Amino acid sequence: MNEKRPITFKDLIGIPRVSAPAVHPSGRYIAYVLSKHDPVKNKVSSTIMLHDIENGSDRDLTPGDHKDSSPSWSPEGDHLAFSSDREGGSQLWILPFSSGGEAYRITSGDGGISNPIWAPDSRRIAFSRSVVVSPHWDGNAEGLPSDEKEKERLKHARTYGLVNDRSSARIESSLLYRHWDSWRGMTRSHLFLVDIDSGEIADITPGDADVPPISLGGNQDFVFSPDGREIAYVKNPDPVVAISTNNSVFRQTLDGIHPVGDPVDVTGCDAMELEPRYTPDGSRLLFLGADRPGYEADRLRIRCLDIVSGAIETLTEDLDRSASDPVWHGDRIFFLAQDMGHISLYSVDLKGRALQHSSGTTLTSLRSIPGSGLLAISESMTRPGDLFIVEPGEGFKPDTSKPRKIKAFSPPIDRLTDHGDLPDIDLPSPEEFWFSGSDGDPVHGSLLRPPGFKKGKKYPLLFIIHGGPQSAFLDNFHYRWNPQLFASEGYVVSLINPRGSTGYGQEFTDQISGDWGGKCYEDLMKGLDHLLETYDFIDRDRMAALGASFGGFMVNWIAGHTQRFKALVSHDGIFNQETMSYMTEELWFDIWEHGGMPHQNIESFRKYSPHLFVENFSTPMLVIQGEQDFRCPVSEGVSLFTALQVMKVPSKLLYFPDEGHWVTKPANSQVWYHTIMDFLKEHLG
Repeated sequence: MNEKRPITFKDLIGIPRVSAPAVHPSGRYIAYVLSKHDPVKNKVSSTIMLHDIENGSDRDLTPGDHKDSSPSWSPEGDHLAFSSDREGGSQLWILPFSSGGEAYRITSGDGGISNPIWAPDSRRIAFSRSVVVSPHWDGNAEGLPSDEKEKERLKHARTYGLVNDRSSARIESSLLYRHWDSWRGMTRSHLFLVDIDSGEIADITPGDADVPPISLGGNQDFVFSPDGREIAYVKNPDPVVAISTNNSVFRQTLDGIHPVGDPVDVTGCDAMELEPRYTPDGSRLLFLGADRPGYEADRLRIRCLDIVSGAIETLTEDLDRSASDPVWHGDRIFFLAQDMGHISLYSVDLKGRALQHSSGTTLTSLRSIPGSGLLAISESMTRPGDLFIVEPGEGFKPDTSKPRKIKAFSPPIDRLTDHGDLPDIDLPSPEEFWFSGSDGDPVHGSLLRPPGFKKGKKYPLLFIIHGGPQSAFLDNFHYRWNPQLFASEGYVVSLINPRGSTGYGQEFTDQISGDWGGKCYEDLMKGLDHLLETYDFIDRDRMAALGASFGGFMVNWIAGHTQRFKALVSHDGIFNQETMSYMTEELWFDIWEHGGMPHQNIESFRKYSPHLFVENFSTPMLVIQGEQDFRCPVSEGVSLFTALQVMKVPSKLLYFPDEGHWVTKPANSQVWYHTIMDFLKEHLG
């Protein structure tokens, strides 16, 4: 019998990744996307697979070295729509399923397509597409050269009204002109309908707004009513979306592929709304809604609009969890929510009676299977995601108490795919713990021992801090910050969810705002104390703190406030709160976190800004920065590295000119892991 071995980067990058499942109307088949990452070719390809639940077979529906995604079944199940880049830019394709035959393209033109969904009459498909809204560009591509590079150059010049078409200049006059890792190019996402028979296409959301919204949206933010006479979608109608979280649900009456009359804002509320879903009889419209305008991490409640009366009820007001992935199944609305380091399954009926159906497990991508149970992707730190059927059972009263021992409870669950099988790899199970944080509040975390752990031996500790800050470490299989890969190098890995983390009640999440270096920092330091007191195999003289985004900020804050660590790794972390706030793109975040912009509340920005404590820097640090990161811009990483060098602190800068907030290209991911591991070995031994 072969002995299991630690995981390697080659193992990690070679795992096929399952996503976007779509259930056939018969309930027998599942179409889903399988993505593969190739560090040699430095590319990502994806294909659409078909799983037959009845006989357990799995086959490739769209073979080839393309990016095929977003599968969507027609109401009768005889055709499958999907997006593909097989002829250049992403277009809408249809694959005959019942009759067989080759896939054929439905759309053409610029702007790509995403998230296609069928109308109930099987004659129309809705999809989103990027369109230019510049006053200089009329959308007419006639007369442009066939050469793609020349075409893009001339289109760029016309979009920005440049007097010389050889110029690469951009002229912007409003926010939000760039987002995450790309310039918007005066484009907006619009909702289109296409008539399958004629090929006619209509833009049903013209104007200077994004449908679905550019940020804070859900997994599916437009949906037909059961009779196909209207469509509900999400749009932020505010003129400056950079300072607004006002994503709103609209209803639009349709005549074929054309809108009739003006869209109707369902609530008129300025707080965030998303994920509209009609009940099967079309009498009600469900959606997720927050209460506080401007706050992206507010609790999302399930709300229900009575379409006839216009009355809106909140169904999950008494459940202190933020809902996602709502689906109608049987006579209840099932949904997922982060729950103390996991993602649990819940349900609620139209009278607001909520039930919990799982605990201590992580589910994503929830779907309903007609005549059967629920479909979900299940994963953990020891198992990459695969498709499972979940039978929800009767459920139990939701338990939000803390601290508590979180027992893994799952209703009957059947595995459908096995792409995440790693039979020869030693993946240690996480050990969960609670400790008393700031003000005595209970704080939750988990720990991984290295493969081949030996009692009596001392191990160095990697103290990893999550981003957000309103997010959490979950029991899932993360590919960018994979704790198993770090543990495989002989490290103990800790993952703590301090103040600001999600899944522990809204009050716990709220307590990070305006207090980044306060209770959250205290929670982390008390967590470190707990680890050292509880686990005698941790070598307190060989510890490193690592983090990205907010986690990078906290590493930078740690650099100026403690010398407990022998090495630090800061990825795209905030260094100067004041200058960063004017360089980032989603301004609503800083406005909420600091009670305004620096000219309105300067003391909040200076109170917890790492750049003001540079004189205390002494711990060796690896700084990682992406040039295309517009969330935590390149100035932050460059300034941090400069400060470290000025202070003569041993430091390195790992710079990616072609990456944004995340490192997504396979070759860059390999360099990222390798550089971090080398730096840790250099300073921890």
